[in-house]
Amino acid sequence: MLELLKNYPGNLKVNGKEFENVLQAIQAFGEYQGRLVIELNTNTATPIQPPRQEVEEGKEMEYIIKVKQYMTKPATPSFDFMDKWNNGVPMPMRIMVGKKLKETKGMVKMELRGEIIQEVNPVCMKCGRTLTNPVSQYFGIGPECGGHNYINPFETDAELRQAVAETRKQLQNITWTGWIIKSAIEEQKIWEG
Repeated sequence: MLELLKNYPGNLKVNGKEFENVLQAIQAFGEYQGRLVIELNTNTATPIQPPRQEVEEGKEMEYIIKVKQYMTKPATPSFDFMDKWNNGVPMPMRIMVGKKLKETKGMVKMELRGEIIQEVNPVCMKCGRTLTNPVSQYFGIGPECGGHNYINPFETDAELRQAVAETRKQLQNITWTGWIIKSAIEEQKIWEG
């Protein structure tokens, strides 16, 4: 169980014993068989600071985020988050790029836009499904979400790249600003585009 936490940067308690880091806990409980009670970040006097990132002067840091599917769905009687926090407007895509506006303990408000995040995209930015077709991978959107077929309609690679550039412009026009539940963020990394 402790192996799952090997990248956790803070202190912790395991079965009541304090450790400065996970590696110490793994060494102490490596052969242990039985129930483990793990408490993370038990030293509140020195909170964990995220690593500093160098940002060009005058430019705000932007992130690529991937959220769980439910953040792209309208509110339901059992999950009314979108109505309460985002005026009933769900995120248009699961993978988007943008900046953080505000942050609380459990949520982050972001200003996001659509973006082709890499030349070959392994998953659909709209629904998160795996892309297997080269045309879909270039566009970053699968045939259902993008309304295109599996046949490569382009004569040359240059035509495909031109179509991708046009799609990028269209994606950048898809914007959304709202609150995201932190536990709904599956992946987050700094956008270097």
